Order: sequence, then structure tokens, then C-alpha cells
Amino acid sequence: MDLSALNRQIPTILAKRRNKVSNIFTVEQLDLQFSNNKQMTYERIAGGRGAILAVPFDGKDFYLTSEYACGFERYELGFVKGKIDLGEDPKTACNRELQEEIGFGAKTIKTLRDEMTVAPGMLQLKMYTYLCTELFPMQLDGDEPEPINIVKVSPKEAKDLIFDVDSPLKEARAIASLTLAMNKLGLI
Repeated sequence: MDLSALNRQIPTILAKRRNKVSNIFTVEQLDLQFSNNKQMTYERIAGGRGAILAVPFDGKDFYLTSEYACGFERYELGFVKGKIDLGEDPKTACNRELQEEIGFGAKTIKTLRDEMTVAPGMLQLKMYTYLCTELFPMQLDGDEPEPINIVKVSPKEAKDLIFDVDSPLKEARAIASLTLAMNKLGLI
């Protein structure tokens, strides 16, 4: 595989402006000059310390979540996810989010992917994904406005969620992480 295209000269940042547009989002405008001297202004939503996505598996079932998704004004199937707090490493954030969102901790947390991006052309977000096993009950208070429901699915059902064209699992990060988890477990 020839990946030399990733080693091109990156554009020069001529100017950078930050605009806080809400309690959550900061938009950055970058005036760029490319290697062919073409200039362009790009915008991105500036990121923080990153976020985690946890794929809990109890040896029999995967624990998905049903949580309200404001972007689409409906409940979505997904996994535990959340931001990495100041002073936390990603694995610590993963275990904390598990406990806050679904009331379980994990004795074993294995990296599925060191880093994933989501819409990297406009969103500065690093996502760290983990397979979480040896689950045990442990509840921490979180910031969710309502309890998050757990949807347990078998490996066969998980495979259907990944590959069925009409699957209720729509979020790309969840599909990718579930696929990676099933591969790590030797289930696909």
C-alpha cells in the first residue's frame, strides 16, 4: 500500500480566528495557503481533549445504549461515549463513562483503535475506542438528563446490526467500533 499521498506538504496557516458560538462549540477559521499558492479559508469546530467510545461485552452479549440524539430528534442505538476530562487518560475516562451511563465498570479495557476521527474536514475530534470486558456493577452520578437504557445483543444480533441494510444501528462510530470488537473477539 502506497501511503505517500499522506506525506504531502501541509498548507501554511496564515491566520487563525476563534469564535465561541455556544457553551459547547468553538469555531475556528483558518486562512490557509496550499503548496500551489492557492489560498482558502477553512472552518472547523475546535476540539478538546478527545472522547471515548466503549463497547461493553459480558462474554455473552454486547451492551448497546438507547439515548436521545438531538441532532436527529429521536432515540438512537449506540454505545457509551463521552468526553475526556481534564487530567484523565482515555482508559480512565472510558471506565468512568461506563459507570456514569450504564452502571457498570470494566476490569479489562482493550484498545480497539488508538484514534478515530469523525468528519475530519470540519471537526477536530479524536475518538478513542475500547472493548470493555469483565463487567461489574458500579454506578457513578453522571450528567445525563434521564437514565440511558441498555439494549443487550448477542454476537449474531450484533452482526445483523452491522450488515443489515435496514439496521437500527446508524451511527458510523458505533458500527465501526462494534465491527472492530467482534473482530478482536474472533466473532467475524
